[in-house]
Amino acid sequence: MSLLTDALPGLLSAIGARRHRPCFRRLLPRHLRTAQGAGAAVASDEPRVLRRYTLLRTVGPDGAPDRYETTRSTGTVITHRVDSRPQRFELTDVPLGGGTFAAEPLDYL
Repeated sequence: MSLLTDALPGLLSAIGARRHRPCFRRLLPRHLRTAQGAGAAVASDEPRVLRRYTLLRTVGPDGAPDRYETTRSTGTVITHRVDSRPQRFELTDVPLGGGTFAAEPLDYL
């Protein structure tokens, strides 16, 4: 399977379907897509690890900050509902107490 996904961009260029290339890129798994969309696909080196994030500037029903668990990588932007409104947070690699990492708000209300 990886042989096919590695050869797909070159094959499409060779047959002149370059303008349809973004359609085929969406079919590839996210970790095999390239950042700029050019060149051969590159597999991710880092394993996926479940992390717990503390959503900064939020308060849950018990008075503690909201928490979010995910395997998404650092730098990912997530959407979490705060007071029934969607708010975006960026996942960081900044460790906080209790084994959690900081998720910084991007849309502070």
